[in-house]
Amino acid sequence: MKKVNFLCLIALGIFFSACDSDDDTWGDWEKSNAFPGDYRVLATSFEYGNAAYIGMGYNAGLSTQDKFLRNFYRFDGKDWKNIGNFPVEGRKGSVSFVIGDTAFVGAGFRDKSSSADKKDHYYSDFYKLNLKTGEWIKNGDEYAKTDISEFVEDTLACRFWGGIGFTLNGKGYVGTGQVDGRVSKNIYEYDPATGKWSEMAIKGDACVGAVVFVLDGKAIVCLGSNGRSNVTDVNIFDGTTWDKKRPLQDLDGSFNDDYGKIPRSYAMAFTSDRDGRKGYICGGVGTRTAWEYRLEKDRWYEVTEFPSAMMTRVAGVAFSLDGYGYVTVGGSSYTDANDNSTWKFIPGVDEDDQNDY
Repeated sequence: MKKVNFLCLIALGIFFSACDSDDDTWGDWEKSNAFPGDYRVLATSFEYGNAAYIGMGYNAGLSTQDKFLRNFYRFDGKDWKNIGNFPVEGRKGSVSFVIGDTAFVGAGFRDKSSSADKKDHYYSDFYKLNLKTGEWIKNGDEYAKTDISEFVEDTLACRFWGGIGFTLNGKGYVGTGQVDGRVSKNIYEYDPATGKWSEMAIKGDACVGAVVFVLDGKAIVCLGSNGRSNVTDVNIFDGTTWDKKRPLQDLDGSFNDDYGKIPRSYAMAFTSDRDGRKGYICGGVGTRTAWEYRLEKDRWYEVTEFPSAMMTRVAGVAFSLDGYGYVTVGGSSYTDANDNSTWKFIPGVDEDDQNDY
């Protein structure tokens, strides 16, 4: 009898260990409605209410001289709607954040081939979109904007593309990315109460092509490239301090032997509360895999990778609607826009190959 009980305990131990491992992947990718606009990489996106907004970006294959896009689209999980254009010239690698009913869209880059003055342009200005009316806000005849360079000492370092943007505790944050050939670790905070920007920096490596997602009042910044290799730092910001977490290359026994597969650049990230509050990263340069992050455990778990019909996805956008994650646009590299399909990720379920087409 004792022998039987002992064997049962061993079996239960194995079972519960398996439940806390990353050996079994799950979650399902399901095809959704394709993005109706031009193919693009390095677009920007944000969420408001029950919809996501996607716009701008770059497409080298356009027949027009200007390869930098201005148009924006709204997606409610079923239908796409064109809502007009960014108020000035198009850009790639712009970032955005939302405070209240206003979206702030800016930074980014356009090269001399598409610029009237035949010069490369790096930007630090942010234009304001009234999300209730769908109109870009004006001050008289001019479009309303706020410019980081007016509030910081280094007016060149704040002009960047390929960075991150997020909202936390009612303030906007943007930064990292590439600045005139150099990779940045600078973060800039916008306070709507004063209309001013201030400067800080992440604790980890400078990075371009990083991702950010917000869980439980904390922003998790990770991935990207430092110009030589993929970044392995995970930085967590609570609105006051930055906390550098366990690097992604650190191994801790068999549990996370695959952590070395996580670092990448130009990936996509979203959150979901459908199966507990978690963050997700997926795709990026050289990989189709997807990973789930649980803040309370500081652990990453591999989930179902992109299905074969989805192809590789680099420099696309991701967003969350109704607890589902969505990925759209992007391409086979961060310079090659060749995809407009949209895919929905359903957390906490077994993979279903029947909905991949």
